[in-house]
Amino acid sequence: MNNEHRARDWINFILERCQFPDAQALKNHLDKAVFSEFCQCGCNSFKVLVPTFTKAIAVPGKYGVIFEANFNLAEAGKTLEVLIFSGKSGMVEYIEIDCCGNSLPVPEVVEVVGEPFHVSAGSALVL
Repeated sequence: MNNEHRARDWINFILERCQFPDAQALKNHLDKAVFSEFCQCGCNSFKVLVPTFTKAIAVPGKYGVIFEANFNLAEAGKTLEVLIFSGKSGMVEYIEIDCCGNSLPVPEVVEVVGEPFHVSAGSALVL
């Protein structure tokens, strides 16, 4: 089930496993964030509200993906995709967690194999 507890688990996963260019900066950015609008379609995506006094993590002015990491799952042929979106404020506004491009539900127990096979940091990041 996608809920606040699961979102906190995903934040820890992102910080520990996704190879974000500056995990400490992301942690500082998300430390006081509030998570809501937990999607129930089978993905594990959720909205992020970062307090306005927090330092922006992306160039303000537009909405889009600022980071992506993709993993192979232990179950053959399945992948896990983690996408972080920033809003016009330059703050993280949404985290999308998908399995196989959101064509399958994210497993309750996620077993990734090794390091991400794809990592992409957007040019809008300000680290």
